[in-house]
Amino acid sequence: MTMLMPMFLFGQAVIEEKVETSIGGVVSDESNNPIVGANVIVEGTDLGSAADADGYYSIDLGAGGSYTLTASAIGYESQSSEASIKEGDNSRIVNFVLSVSAIELSALEVLASRADEKTPVAHTTVSKEEIEFRLGSQDLPMSLNLTPSVYATQQGGGAGDARINVRGFNQRNVAVMINGVPQNDMENGWVYWS
Repeated sequence: MTMLMPMFLFGQAVIEEKVETSIGGVVSDESNNPIVGANVIVEGTDLGSAADADGYYSIDLGAGGSYTLTASAIGYESQSSEASIKEGDNSRIVNFVLSVSAIELSALEVLASRADEKTPVAHTTVSKEEIEFRLGSQDLPMSLNLTPSVYATQQGGGAGDARINVRGFNQRNVAVMINGVPQNDMENGWVYWS
C-alpha cells in the first residue's frame, strides 16, 4: 500500500501538468470588418476553424510548440503567420487582416434552343385577288363566308349592314383588321362595313 501511494501522487502530478493550449483571434479585412466564415488552418495538421459572425476563430492545439497558421476566404488573399506557444502557456492570440483579391473565372457560354413557334391564335389571310373574285356587289363579310369558322349574315339588305361571327363570337368580340389597322369601333366594338 505504501508503494501505491507515491505512484498515485506522481501520476496525478503528470496529469495536472498537461495544459491544453489554443490559438484564437479575429479575421478581418482592411477596413477592419470581420470576415464571416473565413477558414483558419494549422499547416501540417488536420486542425482548423471557421470564423464566426464577429470574425473570431479558436483552435485547440493540445500542446505547445511552433505552428504555421493560414487564413483564407473567398475573394481575399490567403495569409500565413508563424505562432509559437511556450510550454505552460494556455493560449495565444493571432489576428489576420486579409486584403481583397479578384477571382478570375473562366468564360461562361450559355446555349439554348427553342421549338419552332406556332402562333397561338387562329388566323386567315385573304388575298386581294380572292376578295375581288368573291366580293362582287356584296359586303366584305359575305365574301369571308367561305373562310373556315366564319359565319356572315346581312341584316336588312342595305349597304354596310352585314354582321360576322367567328368561331361563335360576334364581331364585337373579334379583332377585325385590314392591313393591320383595327376596324372595330373603340366604344362598342362593332364593325361598320360601309
